[in-house]
Amino acid sequence: MANKKKIPLHEKLIRVFIAIGIAITLWFMVNGNADMLITQDFNSIPITLTNADTLAGKNLVLAEDKNYYLNLQVKGTDKSLRNTSMKEITAEVDLSEIKEKGTYDLDVDVKGLSNSVIVSSKNPTTIQIEVDSIVKEDLGVDVEVEGKPADDRAVISAEASEKVEVEGPEESIARIDKIIGTADVNGLTTDTTKHVTVTAYDASGNPIDDVEILPNVVSAEIVLGKTKSMSIIPSTSGAPASGYIVTGLVVEPSKVVIGAKENLLNAIDSIPMDAIDVSGQSKTFTKDVSLTPPAGCYFLNDSGKVKVTVNIETPVEKSFTLDKVNVTNLGAGLVVSKIKDSKVVLKLEGANSVINSQNASQIEAYVDCANLGPGEYELPIQTNLSQAIVKSISPAKTTVTIE
Repeated sequence: MANKKKIPLHEKLIRVFIAIGIAITLWFMVNGNADMLITQDFNSIPITLTNADTLAGKNLVLAEDKNYYLNLQVKGTDKSLRNTSMKEITAEVDLSEIKEKGTYDLDVDVKGLSNSVIVSSKNPTTIQIEVDSIVKEDLGVDVEVEGKPADDRAVISAEASEKVEVEGPEESIARIDKIIGTADVNGLTTDTTKHVTVTAYDASGNPIDDVEILPNVVSAEIVLGKTKSMSIIPSTSGAPASGYIVTGLVVEPSKVVIGAKENLLNAIDSIPMDAIDVSGQSKTFTKDVSLTPPAGCYFLNDSGKVKVTVNIETPVEKSFTLDKVNVTNLGAGLVVSKIKDSKVVLKLEGANSVINSQNASQIEAYVDCANLGPGEYELPIQTNLSQAIVKSISPAKTTVTIE
């Protein structure tokens, strides 16, 4: 029997260390180095707003409907990172603690990561959430038309028969300038009712989408007729402060467009306007006036709203001496043999711009002899100026002899 060769102790130790080294190497190859952490990024992870449904019960709503995303950086061993799937990572922000309108910075909570990885950074760590109150308001509807009716007719009235209830964020409701429904009238031949869908718009004409309108379809009454433009003649009532006079009235726009059935429109000569009260006024002022249309008539394009400027000034006086009194409307075959007064002193009073623009050579004094036969008459002396600026005529009358 052969003897086994005895292995020296030091050689045995070397073999053990080699085996241990090989085992450690194999473990690292399978499991990675526990002391060597590597970094991995997970970007554009959608952030979910949880418990958002609880806001409605508190009469609240998110002021912005937008998407939020998280960029995440984690550290771990190669194996732990290989076992981490982006599909399992979620990011959440809890809205359940929000109680009232305001702006909140809320923490972003990351879920789906194993305990073997470490979050080294996340961006953002919080997101800002703005919450607004939900309000309701009843608003009228403006009806706009598109197209052209048949037979050279015009739409003289387009009005909604009901109001709508608008619900949404308080800020959005405050931005509403008009609720508009558009009716197609192209080729229309008779008055009719149209059903129009309504939309909210701001003052710049942009639609406001985050409000709910009920009902969102309303009935619009469309009336056809004819139109014409008419002037407005303003007037005043009362007396200005002592020492002041009304020197002029200016209406802007000076004309309004009205619509009515053709037979009614032909019978209208003027648009009534309430007198502007000037009692106690001592300076020029402007007043917004909403005109009242005659029965059966409509103002088109908001033309029933005008501005009236009442000019009030301290009056000036000026006198003119006229060397002749003329005769007008004398009957055929008749002559005036004598006029008692040959000179007239005319005193004018009014606005400085009006009075000082008068030219003596263009002012005429006369007596009217219409329908008078031969004889002697005492007639009032008149002028070719507006009675509004004539303060006095001296003498006021003269005696005329007709032969």
